[in-house]
Amino acid sequence: MRRLAALGSLILALAAPLRAQPAPEGGGAARVTAAFAEAAPRIDGLLDEAVWALAVPVTDFRQRQPVDLGAPTERTEMRVAYDANTLYVGLRLFDREPDKIRASILDRGGRIDKDDNVRLALDTFLDHKNAYIFEMNPLGTQDDALLTDERTLNWDWDGVYRSEGRITPEGWTLEVAIPFTTIRFASGAAPVMGIALQRTINRKNEEVLWPGIARDYGMGFFQVSQYARLDGLQNLQRGRGIEVKPYVLTGAQEAPPNAAGDRRSIVRQVGADAKVSLTSSLLLDLTVNTDFAQVEADAAQINLTRFNLFFPEKREFFLERAGLFRFGNEGELETFFSRRIGIANPLSGGARVTGQAGRVGVGVLNLQTRSARDGTPGANYSVARVQTALGPRASVGAIATNVEAGSSGYANRVAGADGVVRFWGGSSASAWATNVWERGGTAGGGAGGRQSRAGALRVALQRDVYGLEAGYTNVGREFNPGVGFVQRDDFVRYNAAANYRPLVGDGSGPVRRLSFDADGATYAGQDGRLQTQEAAVGATVVFRARDRVGASVGRTFERLDAGFVPRADSAVVVAPGRYRATTASVRANTDESRRVFARAGADANGFFGGTQRGLSGAVGVRFSRHLKGEATARYTRVDHPSGGLDAAVFSARFDAAASRALFARALVQYDNFSRLVRANVRLDWIHTPGSDLFVVFNTNYRFDPESTAAQVLRPTAFALTDRAGVVKLTYRIAI
Repeated sequence: MRRLAALGSLILALAAPLRAQPAPEGGGAARVTAAFAEAAPRIDGLLDEAVWALAVPVTDFRQRQPVDLGAPTERTEMRVAYDANTLYVGLRLFDREPDKIRASILDRGGRIDKDDNVRLALDTFLDHKNAYIFEMNPLGTQDDALLTDERTLNWDWDGVYRSEGRITPEGWTLEVAIPFTTIRFASGAAPVMGIALQRTINRKNEEVLWPGIARDYGMGFFQVSQYARLDGLQNLQRGRGIEVKPYVLTGAQEAPPNAAGDRRSIVRQVGADAKVSLTSSLLLDLTVNTDFAQVEADAAQINLTRFNLFFPEKREFFLERAGLFRFGNEGELETFFSRRIGIANPLSGGARVTGQAGRVGVGVLNLQTRSARDGTPGANYSVARVQTALGPRASVGAIATNVEAGSSGYANRVAGADGVVRFWGGSSASAWATNVWERGGTAGGGAGGRQSRAGALRVALQRDVYGLEAGYTNVGREFNPGVGFVQRDDFVRYNAAANYRPLVGDGSGPVRRLSFDADGATYAGQDGRLQTQEAAVGATVVFRARDRVGASVGRTFERLDAGFVPRADSAVVVAPGRYRATTASVRANTDESRRVFARAGADANGFFGGTQRGLSGAVGVRFSRHLKGEATARYTRVDHPSGGLDAAVFSARFDAAASRALFARALVQYDNFSRLVRANVRLDWIHTPGSDLFVVFNTNYRFDPESTAAQVLRPTAFALTDRAGVVKLTYRIAI
């Protein structure tokens, strides 16, 4: 841990000279002044109102791809206006081949990046780190995100705003209206914001930005420190800052019998979420009887390793402002991981405060769960997170979490600190450290009465063409943050990586870029003994049409002190020992914005004295803007001296949309470890902006693996395990 303390001192030393520097203007001297709208424009995509003639257009867009800061191949004009309640943006996106404009997505949040699209960013506090992102295609279909600390994107945030687009003989146009009640911004009569716009011309694989942001800034459009300034806003009405979203839910479920022998039950539930503005920059979220019935099912995964699988959070309540609570190595070591809350035990309710207190970002939450049907006691979860800027591109922060498991007497407390300095475009140095105190019985997989700690440091030098990275991670034995995620514990890791990604010519030929990568890592236990070594090199060819092919080879070493069984009912038993292996893989994929697209891959690796070979593939089809589907499959064969093992996962997804307000998604999955065929069907009707009617069906069948090919087509090959159907109505009330 002395190394972590040393890096923390280094980060503070690097940040010291930055404290004296003024905040960057962003985008050089680029700025736009919003015109005041005497009469609100009608949001119909026509741009024929008087205010658009008064607003001075922004036209100085620059390419990011394929030519760094080059002139765009098509013209773009942006106009900004406002009235007391709303920010308006009008766009003319010229295209000399309007028949080739890609516009096929109708469902909100349905991967709009596969169409031609624009992204509008607003740094509403002008803190050069955080922003609201609004994404739209030529049909006006919306997606949106919260960007935190120039690095964490949360696409599951849903803002309330209006947008309409039209394809014209000159290209396409778009009108956007963002209520000031949707965004939070600094106090004062004339707030100044950061602003940026990105346009993607999909068929050309061309990205243009205003202001121009060089490719050496690795986050590109999300590099908030480089945004332009939005001036001219005055006397804005924030409203009372109160929003309530009640819900009612009803449905039925059929599950394995409970203690009373009941298999079927009726579900009736009411609850609500509320948002209250404490100040212009602090927001209180309240939730009562929280329900997640509309959340999409997880993708099926099969685990052939010794370590925990990571499943991302999908629940809206936890995703909003999630970037503020991020702490640790994402997907590997997270001090706060919200999926530890409200999965096994129902969530009764709680509160959260997020926002800015001067220069300090604040996030505090407290949630209570109820006892589960199996008797697992409920628990109380508290998290506090703060971050403060030391300069325009440097910050330090701290986190504390607490879990109290009620009658069991279990308690888990965590405290940690972190810091980051960004420099040279996309380069950074960062460090974090976490300490855990645990007592009492068991909860979340840990025994009581101990301390454990973990931490990491990382330095990454990233330019457009090359990158270098070095890192150090130290995780103690039985490290268990009570509301965190730990993929593996008891190790000290040193890792390094390098990449070289030159453009081929000016990037306009059939091959756009080559990429060469090398990385390696060494893991030793806290006792100093070597656990794992990994080293690999790879190469990828990226084509102008966004198709790509790649391959990699590597060597691994694993030392097992204890054996394990990858599947309980298989003959494969991995014994303790020392294992070396060679790994190899190839992969290819076509541009997913095409009507038909595909992905494929193959790999061959050692498997603890045996071999592991895998094939994967996916095919997607856009039948029309109203229907698209995608099928994926992954098959792995393990041959081991103790026996053989097959692992297979199949899934099919269908997206249907009648309009931008009515759409449905269906996901069907099967894996041969659980032998479950799982179907999740969700219909969403946005009856008013921010308010939905959901109809959700979930069904699980267990497949009989002894069925012959003919029997598979008969219902007797599948046995129902559980199913549920619910209807949930929400209604947003904003004051």
